Amino acid sequence: MKAMKARSFYRTYVKNNLFSKLLATLSAISVLTIVTLAYLLYAFMAESVRSDILANQRRAMEAVSARLQASSDSVQRIVADIYQDQALSQNVTYLLSHPFADYFRYRIDRYADEPRAGYGNAITYFERRLAADSSIRQLMLYSSVEQYLYAWKAGGSPQLRELNSALSFIPDAMALELPTISAPNPWVARELGLDADRLYAVRAAVNNPGTLQKTGQLLVHFSSDSLVSALRPYLDELKGYVLVLTPQGQVLFDSSGRYYGSIYPYASRISTLDSAAALDRPSQVAVLSDSLAGYSVVGVVPDAQLEAASAGLRRTVMLLSGIGILLAVVLPGIAVASVARRTGSLVRLMRRVESGDFAGRIQDERGDELGQIGQGFNRMLDQLNRQIEQEYKAELRQRSTELSAIQARINPHFLSNTLEVIRMRAVSRGADDVAEMIYSLSVLFRSMVGSRSLVPLREELELGRRYLELFRIRYKDRFAYSIRMDDSLTGRPVVKLSLQPVMENYIVHGLDTERDDNRFDISAARGEGARIVVTLRDNGRGMAPEALEALRQRLQRPPQGQDEGGSFGLQSIRDRLRLVYGPNAAGLDIDSAPGAGTTVTLWFPDGSDSGSGEPGGAEER
Repeated sequence: MKAMKARSFYRTYVKNNLFSKLLATLSAISVLTIVTLAYLLYAFMAESVRSDILANQRRAMEAVSARLQASSDSVQRIVADIYQDQALSQNVTYLLSHPFADYFRYRIDRYADEPRAGYGNAITYFERRLAADSSIRQLMLYSSVEQYLYAWKAGGSPQLRELNSALSFIPDAMALELPTISAPNPWVARELGLDADRLYAVRAAVNNPGTLQKTGQLLVHFSSDSLVSALRPYLDELKGYVLVLTPQGQVLFDSSGRYYGSIYPYASRISTLDSAAALDRPSQVAVLSDSLAGYSVVGVVPDAQLEAASAGLRRTVMLLSGIGILLAVVLPGIAVASVARRTGSLVRLMRRVESGDFAGRIQDERGDELGQIGQGFNRMLDQLNRQIEQEYKAELRQRSTELSAIQARINPHFLSNTLEVIRMRAVSRGADDVAEMIYSLSVLFRSMVGSRSLVPLREELELGRRYLELFRIRYKDRFAYSIRMDDSLTGRPVVKLSLQPVMENYIVHGLDTERDDNRFDISAARGEGARIVVTLRDNGRGMAPEALEALRQRLQRPPQGQDEGGSFGLQSIRDRLRLVYGPNAAGLDIDSAPGAGTTVTLWFPDGSDSGSGEPGGAEER
């Protein structure tokens, strides 16, 4: 009995229930997704924390390296200042090349000869440089010629040490070729009573400017504690410690203070190629080396500190994951039950519409997927009804327009014959100019009422000539025009009435009746890329830059039906050219300047001949 109930329950609620399967699938996918995302999120955020810690340490190392480089540059500037000041250079050279007693008498003689030459005193100069830099603990000038050491100590009196290579190791130590930055020499530190544990030395050779021979060295001892100021912006987030080591492993600086005065015990385990190293404990190591200056900045972050930084993050991610899994099981169950009810109702309503009841509508205003399906179905029915109504009304309007066109049509033969009667009347009265104007008007009319949309180029230019001829006769000697065309282009097809609006714009806006040199020129020639280029140029009033820019912007707009200046305006020309030849194959451009006239350029593809016709050429009136 229990087995039968179990099978019945399985068939009813599992096997034959789509929404139960959907709920189980969604729950499994949700749980797996949340666990995966939680793991990836924790890994990403932990790596981000780790990267931030290492990046902060890297910036701290760069700041320490920059401070060391600044110390080296400071010493080099001292030597450069000596070379640039001739009096000071001579003074320092004499100091390093002679016994100190001779230098003292030299200074007295110089002072007696040049009382105002005190600025060249080497002793005074180095004292000022020592006082100007609080990070300098001692500044020493060593004479390799006379083997004596003159030292200035911060807060103390200058010291003079006369040395002998037979009795002291200092001359031999000073003769060694050492890097620019190094640990203080123990013999020099012992001789001068220095605490060398928290100092680093920067040295620079001093040469005789005349002979370029080395006469001595400038040796400056900086306090390692001054490097702490470089770390100050990074101390709040700094993990581990930062070291400055010599190539031999001597510690010049230690942010933790543990390794001063000794060789770093793990120097041999540090590599610039491998960031992981087993020091006193597994750690991440970064190295910045300066082979010329002779030091390496080493950053050490124990792995335990990196892991501790992400421990709180791990607990937070686990808590949020548990809450997410709980919600992923409960909320889909509620949602699936609601969807099951709405889906049944939706299917029944759609079947009614499928049977042909277009008046039916789905009543579901929710914004979820099922609601969007219902709303989309309603919009589809509304659009179908509107389309049926629009097509019916469009057909009625089309028939009405055709009827109006038939009713408004004028017999072109009647008007042409009437103009011919008027012209003959003018001829009989001796008004030849009026007769010529009426003839030109008759030709224009016959061309305009023709049904063709494309005409040969020679015919379009002849139409333009007739139009311009009207105004040449009207203004007599105050207006002239010229028409030039490549002989091979006479039969090329062109859009009908593509030139007349430009000429009309000139007559209305550009022609100055007070002038005697009004002129309008038309030229048609072959352009690049199998194009025909027609240029219409006048010397009229021209356009202001603002009006020209506004016109160009209107010409860049997409076609919008009737142009602001009428159906035969410049925009109408552009639209008709692009309609016939395509948007990229034809076009129109305009250029103008006040008082300098206007130039309109049209271009369109070079099509096949539409007839042989008369040869081209040029005509000027």
